[in-house]
Amino acid sequence: MRDKFLVFALLFTILSCSEEDLPIGLYDYQVERLLSGQSGSKTWMQIVNSTDCKDSVRLHIEFVPNQSGDSLNLSRISLLNNCSSKDTTLIGRANASKANGRDLFTDSLNFRSGDFWIIKNVTSKKLTLTDNETTISYIANGL
Repeated sequence: MRDKFLVFALLFTILSCSEEDLPIGLYDYQVERLLSGQSGSKTWMQIVNSTDCKDSVRLHIEFVPNQSGDSLNLSRISLLNNCSSKDTTLIGRANASKANGRDLFTDSLNFRSGDFWIIKNVTSKKLTLTDNETTISYIANGL
């Protein structure tokens, strides 16, 4: 009986520590802070299977508080010229979605332009999102 309990406890611990799915019950501002980091600015590195640094794309997210609600500025950083210089493209300003009348995060980043990205998974170290029907995975810069 004791062995069964230990196996059950081990299985429960492994499953409870999983970072595979979007955590349930997060508030919209918590998701914005996960995306932008504690300092208010965070760069995510796209996971690519290549040794060419030109394939490496970074997503820079900056937390920008404003009077009409908290927002995120998103930029894409690409490496150029044998990876010695960078090109930064502003994607836009977005807010984490929330349910009507509640501050719980639903599933997306909503841009002012009307576009949106679906967030599949977000932790302090990993980010998976769907951008225009393409799923992209990122890791926090420096990992």
